[in-house]
Amino acid sequence: MQVLHSSEISYIIPDWAYQLATLTRDAWRGKDGRCYFPYRPLTTPEYWKTAVAQLWNQGQMHSWVLVIDGLIVAHSALIKKKGYWELGRWVAYPDAPRGAVTQLCTVAMEMARTSGLHVQVECTQAHIHSQSICERLGLRPAGFGVLEHSADGTWWDIIYYDNDNRPAFDPDQFSDPFVVGDPLGQLIRTHNGHLGRLKSIPNLITTEPGESLPPERFHILPHRRDVLERTLMRVLNSLVD
Repeated sequence: MQVLHSSEISYIIPDWAYQLATLTRDAWRGKDGRCYFPYRPLTTPEYWKTAVAQLWNQGQMHSWVLVIDGLIVAHSALIKKKGYWELGRWVAYPDAPRGAVTQLCTVAMEMARTSGLHVQVECTQAHIHSQSICERLGLRPAGFGVLEHSADGTWWDIIYYDNDNRPAFDPDQFSDPFVVGDPLGQLIRTHNGHLGRLKSIPNLITTEPGESLPPERFHILPHRRDVLERTLMRVLNSLVD
């Protein structure tokens, strides 16, 4: 078992692009056989060989993979965004060693620490596993976000984390009731376009782990539920129906 960086992957794993595309597609496959990964191009080897390889070469993205007997079983990455780096693209096979993604993220965050990078994570509401990883990494809970529309019929809400050293997000810190998050100091606000989704979330909240796709509930860590519910209450009491 070994951890490889993107500077090594293509030299050591001959069919690396095929393996990464297959891993991504299989890890996000629902019970109906459909892949629900939000970044659909990453399920094709061609995209890994071209777009991702170019980002690797330009230093705009760093990937780490866990390899067992020549098979890539887990992946994590740091992707350069405007003003920060996103820690994400977390995928692993169900039978990957326990803590595989956490191990890769730990290596990624060590690089971020030594390089002084500002890091943000966008977990989905589909399960609490990614949120648990963020907390094990010592990242700061940074609030929430919602979309105005579903993507191909699937709702993807966001639970933000970052590596800022400020206190965890709490809606009571802000006089503006429409602020629902502040990752890396950037205020995330809701508006009437989000009203339909916002009204549905309170009835979907659960602290169960969750794992099925497409997501049917809003999964949140038990000790973060209060902040979510208070945030939603402030917004819903202020928005005009």
